Amino acid sequence: MIKNDNVNTFKAEPWFWLFLSIHVLAWTLAPALIRKNLPLDSIEGTLWGQQWQLGYDKNPFLNGWLTAIAGNLSHPSGWMIYLFSQLSVGLCFWAVWRLGKAMMPAAYALVGVVLLEAVQYYNFHAIDFNDNTLELSTWGLATYAFYLALKSGRIKHWVMWAVFAALGMMAKYYTLVLLASMGLLLLLHPAHRKQLATTAPYIGVFVFAALCAPHVWWLFHHDFITVRYVFERADAVPHWSNHFVFPLKFIWQQVEVFLPALFIYGLLFLGKRPCREKLMIARDDRLFLWVLGLGPIVLTALLSLVCGTMLRAGWGMPLQSLWPLVLLSVLAPRLSRFKLISFMCGLFLLIAAAVVFYRDSLVHSPDASSANFPGQTMATLLTEEWHTAFHQPLVYVAGSRWIGGNIEYYSSDHPNVFVEWDITRAPWINLNDLNKKGAIFVWDVTGGETLPPDVRKTYPRLRPSFILEFQLRRNEYHLPPQKVGVAILPPE
Repeated sequence: MIKNDNVNTFKAEPWFWLFLSIHVLAWTLAPALIRKNLPLDSIEGTLWGQQWQLGYDKNPFLNGWLTAIAGNLSHPSGWMIYLFSQLSVGLCFWAVWRLGKAMMPAAYALVGVVLLEAVQYYNFHAIDFNDNTLELSTWGLATYAFYLALKSGRIKHWVMWAVFAALGMMAKYYTLVLLASMGLLLLLHPAHRKQLATTAPYIGVFVFAALCAPHVWWLFHHDFITVRYVFERADAVPHWSNHFVFPLKFIWQQVEVFLPALFIYGLLFLGKRPCREKLMIARDDRLFLWVLGLGPIVLTALLSLVCGTMLRAGWGMPLQSLWPLVLLSVLAPRLSRFKLISFMCGLFLLIAAAVVFYRDSLVHSPDASSANFPGQTMATLLTEEWHTAFHQPLVYVAGSRWIGGNIEYYSSDHPNVFVEWDITRAPWINLNDLNKKGAIFVWDVTGGETLPPDVRKTYPRLRPSFILEFQLRRNEYHLPPQKVGVAILPPE
């Protein structure tokens, strides 16, 4: 136990809620006030969610549904999409906080949470609401619920685990590595394995399967397009070096992201000796942290080692939530009230500095950032031109998901997007209705896109194409305009 009475009188709970409130407020307001356009994944999410499908060409449905809800409630600024991102981060923080408090003194649990603020996955990268951001909350809540289920064996905790685990799967299939780690812990630990003789875990598995069943049904009716997308993303030119380079590179990328938190953690060991504290963490709790904190990245690396699978750095976004608690279980600093208060104030300054850096990087961006993309100007102009020419709503836009998605979100008509002119990527499109009501076909000339010849053959009534130019917002470096190819399919 901690022998420093000064720390025992430290009230960690108010500091946690203060930290959580400042984080959510700062990282919601910063993009809402600074960005002039939604990020790519958020645009894609609104494109998907507008259709309310049980799955999409890249991911299951949870990301699209939540993005559509948030976008509809805060159109056209989309500020609530940024709020949803930070609520996901906040739920992850809360789950780590509750788990940490169950294993160690509250002061150390607080350190285990706030260290995550130094990891870019929980601030800069979490601005874009997507499947990776959603995994932060679903993994955190599923992990905490699994801990409660192992401790109590009660049905309600197993059902909680099932709900959060299923939500994680409906956010991204990568949740499987977390579930595999949980399965290994359950099977290999004698005390936990005894629960397999009770009904509670099986009720949890049944609830999990029932919640995932609608999406599985959708997969069978859509040629498993999301599963095929996963394999396409992980595919690489076969070479023996892939089995070593890809997993080692992935592990280093995750460690590299965690280095700022590790550096800040090291500062807590400065001061008068002795600087270390031995935390009396139960053996089962320590094992839980190690298996669920490090198991997913180890399983990911092993999969790549065996199969030569290419790994994307962003896939590691939900992996590090328990890493600070793992650190504390191995080597904990001796804390004092002064050190803790100084540490928390330093973290608040870090948030402020990160927000200022984020603002300057976008306002004075030397590159064509999506934050300054003229999506609203583009959507307004094309919608007005359509109304003037045909005196009816714009029902369809066909083309790239970035240009088409911007028109879908920022247009007052919110047209359905015929993604990449491919019915397999947009099964919600009624081609006969599209031919009848017409559409605007668009492509990103600046990004090197063109209108495929096959599209013109399929839609012979397409009028001659032309190129529109749109100036970037806040273009102090006089970057060239964004060029968009346009072809009109008039209504019948």
